[in-house]
Amino acid sequence: MNFDFNSLTSKQKKVYSVIEAFIREKGIPPTVREIGELAGEKTPGAVQGILNRLEKKGVIKREVGMARSIQLATNDSHYLKPTFVPEVKKVSKRTLNDLLSVYNVLHYHPLSPSILGKYDNCILVDYKNCILPESNHQEDIMLLVCRDAELSEGDTVLAVYENHALLRKYYPADVPGYIKLVADLDLLGKDIFSTDEVSIVGKLVGMIMKY
Repeated sequence: MNFDFNSLTSKQKKVYSVIEAFIREKGIPPTVREIGELAGEKTPGAVQGILNRLEKKGVIKREVGMARSIQLATNDSHYLKPTFVPEVKKVSKRTLNDLLSVYNVLHYHPLSPSILGKYDNCILVDYKNCILPESNHQEDIMLLVCRDAELSEGDTVLAVYENHALLRKYYPADVPGYIKLVADLDLLGKDIFSTDEVSIVGKLVGMIMKY
């Protein structure tokens, strides 16, 4: 479908250009929040109003109730084929052996291959809802964790100790059979762990703002 770009208002042109540039760069559509930040619109309501008018003009298409569902209604495709990554509800001793149980997967999120890079077998974890708050990270982020990445000294890992999910820096310990997990703010009073008492879920390979 083709349309006359000049028929759009200045704000509509700006939002359309933001969407088009985002898709070209990331391979997936932006969220309403991301559009607002990039276009300089302060409220989600203002962005939604512009999107509604663009949709009425046939410039974009959206799926109701779906995150990142904006599509450009043109013949040109700027999308990369996304990889759908599961967001898990809980990371604990009880769920550790079956993280991808149908009862523990909340959603599957479409991520661009440019975000995942070389990493496969990834999960998304809500920092605020799942992790013991020992790190200086924003609460409204999703952690992208690769479950089979090779670990190196100083990597940030997601680990389970007792019934706590921890996000800490990984180091080998001086004593065989132990590892050192260092937190920004140690709430447990402990950073040396036996490999029998702690489980490494995977390596932190990215952080994504929540939808």
